[in-house]
Amino acid sequence: MLMSIFTNRTKMSSLISDLKKAEKILSEYSGGYSGKHSSAEEFHTDLVDRIKKLENGNENVIEDLWIWFAPTCQWDDFVGEIDLGERIFQRLNKIKNKVSR
Repeated sequence: MLMSIFTNRTKMSSLISDLKKAEKILSEYSGGYSGKHSSAEEFHTDLVDRIKKLENGNENVIEDLWIWFAPTCQWDDFVGEIDLGERIFQRLNKIKNKVSR
């Protein structure tokens, strides 16, 4: 059980680290449109909000993040950094699948 808690914290820490990298990259973009976000700036604001909530233990934001980093969704539309986006999506997918069990 203790190993499981440690592993989960490590995975969440790695996810948050990648999300912060994504946030920094996204902060350099402007304009555009994707899904419910009318600009890269709006998406950036929402991403910063979700990262803060996740850091504070609110895992309800996983769904939003999962949608945003899914292939051909907001991250791809605004930034297109495929490797980072895919890594984040896969991490979110694993967390999401564990929660739904």
